[in-house]
Amino acid sequence: MVAGQRRLRLYVTIGQRLLRDSLLFQILLDSEVELVGESETGVATLNHLQAARPTVLLIEENLQDNDGLTIAEHALTMNPSLSVLLISDTPVSNGRMAIYLEAGIKAVVSKDQPIQELIKTLFYIRNGQVYIGNWRQQPEPAAMLAYQALSGREREVAQLMASRLPVRDIAGRLGVSCKTVHSYKDRIFVKLGFERLPELILFMQRHQHGAAE
Repeated sequence: MVAGQRRLRLYVTIGQRLLRDSLLFQILLDSEVELVGESETGVATLNHLQAARPTVLLIEENLQDNDGLTIAEHALTMNPSLSVLLISDTPVSNGRMAIYLEAGIKAVVSKDQPIQELIKTLFYIRNGQVYIGNWRQQPEPAAMLAYQALSGREREVAQLMASRLPVRDIAGRLGVSCKTVHSYKDRIFVKLGFERLPELILFMQRHQHGAAE
């Protein structure tokens, strides 16, 4: 360890225990990494994060109760110096990457990347550096695949938007602010590759019609 270099205090949020264990078995072989907490849900992560005092949060994009981006944003509000590495199981477009970086996430890696690449990224970002990685060979997801990759809350917002419900009514129904609804709207449009509400309405109606057949 470099003189004066603190150990990497790692908190891991991954829903599947098997995947979480397989990653940790490899990561913890490095003596510079200390596991300070782990969770399978976003709510549990936020409840334990302050006491755990991690320097790096390794979080899955699609969690049981929320999306990793939302949890990461809350975590960074609690601890702005936290370095967040997001694991994605779908290709990341330039638009989505811009959203992640704007939210303060330091790196996004694919579940398909070698564990050595993930460990290297953990150490790269622990001091606040940004690591984008190489996504250029990943194809853009089709709208249907991108929709299936949305979090449960994002799908709920998309359905309410497609029913032409005003943002204020959506916020009231979900118990969140209008600003939060607009944030979800921006993410949904970027992830699906849409620019206007009519595109989403048409897509949702076709999707619902196809599901009913």
